[in-house]
Amino acid sequence: MIAFVQTFGLHTESGGSRVLRSLLRTSHPPALSINTGLIPARPDPEVEEVHIPLRHNFGGIEFTRLRPFLGVFDWLSSSRFETRLRQTLESYQVRAIHLIPHAYEVVPVARVAREMGLPLFLTVHDDITYTSCGHPCLRQMAAALGSAWRTARGLFVISDEMGREYSQRFGAREYSVVTDGLTCVPNGPKRRPDKSLRLYFMGLFHYTYNPNLRAVLDALKIIRGKLPDWNISLTCRCGEISLPVCSDDVPLEVRPFAREEDVENDMLSADVLYQPLPLDASAKSFGRFSMSTKMITYLGSGLPIFYHGPEDAAAYQLLMRHKAAVACTTLNPEELAKVLLGAVERREAVVRNALALARRQFILAEQQRRFWEPINEICNGS
Repeated sequence: MIAFVQTFGLHTESGGSRVLRSLLRTSHPPALSINTGLIPARPDPEVEEVHIPLRHNFGGIEFTRLRPFLGVFDWLSSSRFETRLRQTLESYQVRAIHLIPHAYEVVPVARVAREMGLPLFLTVHDDITYTSCGHPCLRQMAAALGSAWRTARGLFVISDEMGREYSQRFGAREYSVVTDGLTCVPNGPKRRPDKSLRLYFMGLFHYTYNPNLRAVLDALKIIRGKLPDWNISLTCRCGEISLPVCSDDVPLEVRPFAREEDVENDMLSADVLYQPLPLDASAKSFGRFSMSTKMITYLGSGLPIFYHGPEDAAAYQLLMRHKAAVACTTLNPEELAKVLLGAVERREAVVRNALALARRQFILAEQQRRFWEPINEICNGS
């Protein structure tokens, strides 16, 4: 049996959860999910999950500026967490550990794996220096992650940019790029009505996207002023947003999180798919190495992608290299308006490039193969 250890459950709205569910949607050795986060998740019908929180949940304080200071309790609770983790691994007769390092849990999990002699597989989705910025034990966490990187039995990263960065930071290692995948890709672009610009976003809407969203809403107002007979709107399938909406904004609908089938239905009435990343310098590492799972869904949708974020992001580099999206790297509404209209005018070419990229790099069966081959060697006793 292999234990998947991460700070979220298999059924949360995070991209990491989505990737794990996709990878587990094939034949694999017996698996146990261990959620070390503060909040339990609803159970998975096929994979057992246990909740072993790293520390106590302090409720509302967790969502304030005091949150980084609570990191000291990660260290204080580490010994008790290690005991519970060790007992769980022994009782389930776990033979290997897969860890997605996100916060302080990398320290005790890597230590338990080493002391129990269990092979460790590492998947890096986000740079820990960003996800744990301000944590009082960040230096210890980085050291533990570096050691785990150098000694792990297998390494997986969300993007090639992440793999190159960590190889430079912690030591050169072979790694495999593994992310979400598509089970099928349409043959060509979806047909869309004339005089229509219905922008669509799905997934977690990070608060750092707020400046992007405000600029886009202003850009859509500019387009509406020039093209008053067009159907222009924005739909966000993200649960909620914190940005105030102006009375003269174009129609904006915020829908609750939903199943993948509901997202597919949403896209039947969308014209352009919105992919924002924060442009603020303080959030630079947010997208520099990571790759949003929503982008993969977008690539296989048959609709044009509108990327709105920094030029040094991994997503921007990939999309522009393959001419698979239109992009704007500023918050200037006039520039954004031009790019958004370009997404409509250049729809055919952009979508065909995106579909070709999806077929080459993001078929789910290939992601699953790259991930499970080295793990199967361990779990099957080879």
